Amino acid sequence: MHAQGSGDITTPLLDRRFLGLAMMEFWERFAMAGVKSLLVLLLVDQVFAGDTAQAAGAGTLRAMYEGWFGRASPVALASQVYGYAGALLYLSVPVGGLIGDLFANRRVLVHAGAAAMLVGLLLMVQVRGFLPGLALFMAATGTVKGNLSVQLGQLYPDEALRQRGYAAYLGFLNGGVICGPLVCGTLAALAGWSYALGAAALAVAIGMVGYAASGGRGDAAAAQGAGPRPDPARVAGSRATAILITVILSVYFCWAAYEQLGDIFLVWARGHIALHIAGWQMPVGWFASLDGLFTLLLIAMMQALMPWLARRGVVLGADRSIMLGGVSCACGYGLLALASAGGGTALSMLWALGYILLIDIAVVLVWPSGLSLIAAVAPPRYAGWWTGIFYLHGFFASLWAGLSGSFYGHMPDTRFWLLQAGVAGGGVLLALIAVMLVRDQATTTSA
Repeated sequence: MHAQGSGDITTPLLDRRFLGLAMMEFWERFAMAGVKSLLVLLLVDQVFAGDTAQAAGAGTLRAMYEGWFGRASPVALASQVYGYAGALLYLSVPVGGLIGDLFANRRVLVHAGAAAMLVGLLLMVQVRGFLPGLALFMAATGTVKGNLSVQLGQLYPDEALRQRGYAAYLGFLNGGVICGPLVCGTLAALAGWSYALGAAALAVAIGMVGYAASGGRGDAAAAQGAGPRPDPARVAGSRATAILITVILSVYFCWAAYEQLGDIFLVWARGHIALHIAGWQMPVGWFASLDGLFTLLLIAMMQALMPWLARRGVVLGADRSIMLGGVSCACGYGLLALASAGGGTALSMLWALGYILLIDIAVVLVWPSGLSLIAAVAPPRYAGWWTGIFYLHGFFASLWAGLSGSFYGHMPDTRFWLLQAGVAGGGVLLALIAVMLVRDQATTTSA
């Protein structure tokens, strides 16, 4: 085993720098997911209930919305603000990444962003400051998120280790998404919503301490955005741009299909899957929890499988991993189309579990590989910007999920799921183009 802090560490989990980044991501996601799990209810019960003059900005938002759409209920206003908050979060990632590119010190920017998250949460504890605090919290979260991912990509010059690093990072991320709503939701129910927001603030503070402890004098290069870069995949000019665009679009397509797991899939499963287990009916929402659990288990399997394959000379490049992930995602929706073909309303739960397994395989293959390839190909000066553009997959996927979900019930279920499979298939074709561009670059470089 090599010394900690070295770029030659054989597993990311033994690297102090990786653990600092991953734990900061865990606590950031803990806070963000915890807040989002309570957001609509807080907006309905506290901000838009009764006199909106008590909440800064609430009256302006109500007047603006009602000027466009007519009289609005608290639920309609809360739903709109929830959507605006999510959009602000995703749009802040490329902006924060670009700021990191221009100012070059990402560690300072992460600390500043985390401090802004804390200020936002403190403002949200009082109804008057809730909306301004929410805006600050979401924008700061996006800034932190993008700059953490760039630093991770700069830790490892080896593509296989970098992919493993991002896969393990995805595990920490999912852990935060699972734990945040559980803790914050429990505190909100037992002690009140201000205690839930306090728990989110404590989570951010813990992440900041761990992140600060993970840095040192030996990390100055990484802090300045000058971490080790891969040499053989160095791509310049229009070819680099073409690879980045095709890869990111491929991820967008795959994620757009994946997003239906939390949307129409749950509606379909409630009406078609037999949810009774030994006389007990499983809540359909548990499928979303199984999504997180399957992802964590697949990440653990990947961490063990990739070194085993590497020792046997099998190294799957990031571009091919993305292509295979798209295939797995398309197969998942093909499975739902096949299940729907019979028109049954008491289908075996194995259909649903098989679908979740296939699309989670896609997530574990696509997400880490996309970030890894960006770290390898993007010009170092604009790594934060390109990483931020990658993170917009959540923004566009949410738009597609809402738009395509409106077709459900207006077309046969089989056709609906084949539509999602076709979207994932579009991502496969784009990934294939990226594979050819990377292969041509490697041929040109070796020549």
